[in-house]
Amino acid sequence: MNDILTRIPKWIWHQDRESMQQFELVKSFVLEKAVENVEFNMALTGAVEIELDGRVIGVLGECAANICAFQRIAAFPARLDAGEHTLRLRIHCKSVMPIVPINIHLKGRLAGCIAYLSAEPFWLSTDDSWFTGDGQTVSTVCLLGEEPYGDLEGGPEWFVAGGFGDIQTSLLHETSLLLAHRTEVTLQDGRVHMKGNARGTVPIPVPERDAKYIFYHVRKQTEWREANLLLQQTELSNMPFVVLDLGKEYNMRFRLENRIGSGLDIVWNGAESLHELENYEGLMTESFALAAGETKFTLPQGVRYVRMYVLAEGNSPFELSWQAEEVSVPMKQTGYFQTDSARLKQVFDISLHTNQVCHQIGLWDGIKRDRLNWTYDFYLAGKADYVLYGDLSVLRRSMEELGRGTPEGYWMNDLASYTLWWLNNVWEYYLHTGDQAFVLSLNDEILRHTRQVESLIDPVSHALSNIQSNLIEWVPMEQGESELCMQALFRMTGNNLRRLKSYIPELSLPGISKWGHPQMDAAAFLSGKQLITKLLGIMGGYVGEQEAMSFLENYKPEDPITPLSAYWLAECCSQLGLTEKAWAAVSAVWGKMLDEDATTCWESVTLQHEGDFHDALTTYTNYDSYRISLCHSWAGTPIHWIMSRVVGVQPVEPGYQTIKFLPQHLNGIGTCKASLPTPFGQIEAGWEHSQDFIRLPKGITLAE
Repeated sequence: MNDILTRIPKWIWHQDRESMQQFELVKSFVLEKAVENVEFNMALTGAVEIELDGRVIGVLGECAANICAFQRIAAFPARLDAGEHTLRLRIHCKSVMPIVPINIHLKGRLAGCIAYLSAEPFWLSTDDSWFTGDGQTVSTVCLLGEEPYGDLEGGPEWFVAGGFGDIQTSLLHETSLLLAHRTEVTLQDGRVHMKGNARGTVPIPVPERDAKYIFYHVRKQTEWREANLLLQQTELSNMPFVVLDLGKEYNMRFRLENRIGSGLDIVWNGAESLHELENYEGLMTESFALAAGETKFTLPQGVRYVRMYVLAEGNSPFELSWQAEEVSVPMKQTGYFQTDSARLKQVFDISLHTNQVCHQIGLWDGIKRDRLNWTYDFYLAGKADYVLYGDLSVLRRSMEELGRGTPEGYWMNDLASYTLWWLNNVWEYYLHTGDQAFVLSLNDEILRHTRQVESLIDPVSHALSNIQSNLIEWVPMEQGESELCMQALFRMTGNNLRRLKSYIPELSLPGISKWGHPQMDAAAFLSGKQLITKLLGIMGGYVGEQEAMSFLENYKPEDPITPLSAYWLAECCSQLGLTEKAWAAVSAVWGKMLDEDATTCWESVTLQHEGDFHDALTTYTNYDSYRISLCHSWAGTPIHWIMSRVVGVQPVEPGYQTIKFLPQHLNGIGTCKASLPTPFGQIEAGWEHSQDFIRLPKGITLAE
């Protein structure tokens, strides 16, 4: 991994960032002997004149396409002699990446240049060892794969490791053939061999790339929609094609080898469901040319189903070899769960797979659509992380990006509630890990974001006021109800920050002792239209135990509901000892996914509908049909509920120094046992044949 990190290029720029629009990047290097097969590739915001040893050898004019792919400088010498060389990039940037409140955390990444020089046996890439033309050191803008640039086309396949160097690939062996049209297909250990005759060509959809976008995925979805609309207007019935099922949804790339014959054009679609594959206007749609004997690989995308067309001029024979690879950070799982309940184990396993595939450059919300560090998403995904893995580096870098990137006066992801969830996440991270060093490394960020909250606290009522941007749940919610929910979340946040301060007095939180909360009646929450309002009232301490019990005992899961609310519903039920009610909520929501052959957990769920389940899904307030993610990290929360409530292990003191063991037996289930990681080692706990057991590593105390 260290070798990869030194070789993968970084996005760099002048120290003055986007305010410096015209300058030089310079790198001198010495070759002990001549090198051959030299290539120079680069991407950037702006235009560039490339000079080697005082001679201009290439120019790229300014265009949006320069940030989408590494551009090979064709005139760069194929051989470099031994001795000292100087590479000089004269950059002029008129237009930087767009910035709006929702991506304000990327404010330092609006202009950048990334490049690599490859040769046999020499390698040079952009990093912080480069200088500007006036002798200053450069500034690293971001790492390869990070937003707003995302993945880049045209790099070597091992760049899939990403800027942190920890993303790996593994072959997928469970691919099955659903449909083959005008082609012979054989499968062996996940490898697909196709043979036949291409029967003509069609206009290949080529993205124009004449605009910059705030996020990589927004650009890709725009390109897919345009390409798919063109494809839908084209007659493809005579073209050879296959439809493949990977067996599960993955963040996947595939490699394709043209084994014989002439050059081919390949057009492929990717989807999370077969309904999406047939009906979605914004369907993932990409194409590429494949010369005779050539092998190409795609950039990773979140899919389960792939449809691929083979095109060529005339009636040309073809033979192709196709192989898919999973792309993710390989999580070292140390938390495990066993049970004799098939449905409970299915819920755990589908949640586990969802959590694992969302560990990428950050702890993404999902692998199909946004592919971003959304604060509430990784807060909820982190709940599974704490009981599954000893290494939380991906979660930490997500926390850092939003915490450090969001400046004074702004909310994370442009949502006040998300800043509050981030502050809660800091406490929960510390509670589960005892990692004081990391929390203290965020001291300035915690202080900055608590000041942002404090600026809106009414000194008389102690309520949060004048909140313009907010998201409590995907379900429709009037402004008054949303503000009510914010008061409960605000109270929870204040309580957790005071707990954090009590354990780490060095934290600079001068105003936290003055945080109060408004006085509100339980009826205000219980009369809310949406389930989450009642649940936040309970979690925030506004709804008392008796009133909460009365509501929860009589509530049955019904639309509109989401996995987000269903998790909090299960938590509230379990907290009050309503174990079967909690399991009923989990069974209804995650069971619905399983009944529809889901392999990852959905962003949203519709319990009652007719026909196409994917078409029926909606976030009610934002996304229409098929745009809903069927792989969403915030829906992997049953793992935490199973470990902390069903198995019954809960940290009381930070880092599991003291724990509670309160297993909750489920009717009809005889065995539930788990092993989960702590800073002291593995805890083994659970129940079998109605007998509870727990084995603790040295250093952990069991609370009485």
